[in-house]
Amino acid sequence: MRRILISCLLAALFVGGGTAAESPQRVLVAPAWLAEHLRDSSLVVLHIAGLREDYAREHIPGARFLWPSWMAVSTPERSFEMMPLDTLRAVLERLGVSNHSQIVLCHSLGDMAAAARVYVTLDYLGMGDRTAILDGGLEAWKAAGEPVTKETPKYEAGAFVPKTRKDAIVDLEYVKSKYRDEGVRMVDGRSAQAFNAGSGVGAFRGGHIPGAVNIPFSAVADSLNRYQPLDSLKTAFEKAGITPATQIVTYCSVGRTACPVYVAARMLGYDVRLYDGSFEEWSRQEDLPVESAGKK
Repeated sequence: MRRILISCLLAALFVGGGTAAESPQRVLVAPAWLAEHLRDSSLVVLHIAGLREDYAREHIPGARFLWPSWMAVSTPERSFEMMPLDTLRAVLERLGVSNHSQIVLCHSLGDMAAAARVYVTLDYLGMGDRTAILDGGLEAWKAAGEPVTKETPKYEAGAFVPKTRKDAIVDLEYVKSKYRDEGVRMVDGRSAQAFNAGSGVGAFRGGHIPGAVNIPFSAVADSLNRYQPLDSLKTAFEKAGITPATQIVTYCSVGRTACPVYVAARMLGYDVRLYDGSFEEWSRQEDLPVESAGKK
């Protein structure tokens, strides 16, 4: 059923989606579709891996290596923050991306969050409607019997002009102004333990942003590191009390595992944003409140 559903979405894959759950975003592609379109002149496949050697070992023919830290950086002030616009533009042009490109993101070693974070970045840059994720990543590609290679492709630099969707990424001031708004729902993508705990790894104070609901990363992914079917995702969001008119702001510890939740929300057509500073930032603002299980 999952693959039938994905196939039904393919015809409109790179057509713009809507918001407020009226026109779901077409985000996923299956290995069979990618194999059929691999030689399309506008297609750019980006292999996302934390180490170049994992790309060099094997990748989809024609795929280009993208190191996640080219698009998000850790500094002494904050972990995993969005790069400046000029830096992002230069990275994409170096990878051969232009405004007319159709991009497919491929994670490896089961790292769904890496591909999701790049998807959020491209959505912010105005390329969300021209970007898709290979559901299941490289492992799904190989399981489908498709070929891999060690060969590094040759390609020309792209010409990319960002058309930023600035509301895709929000900051602390935005969250402070919205977290008690009844039309906005903070969605915490961490585990239930981290969401409810009185203390948390990487958090100065434990718990969560007041009023937030918990849709953990594990609720949107299956055991093969693919996204759950749309009906399961819809149920998870509805159980969290999220209605079609709700604006969603996703967050986690540092703005990484919240990204698959962002992708799932886009698949369902919600108006969604990412709080990049996430709970790492919020928990360190001692004048701001936090909630934990049984304590508000």
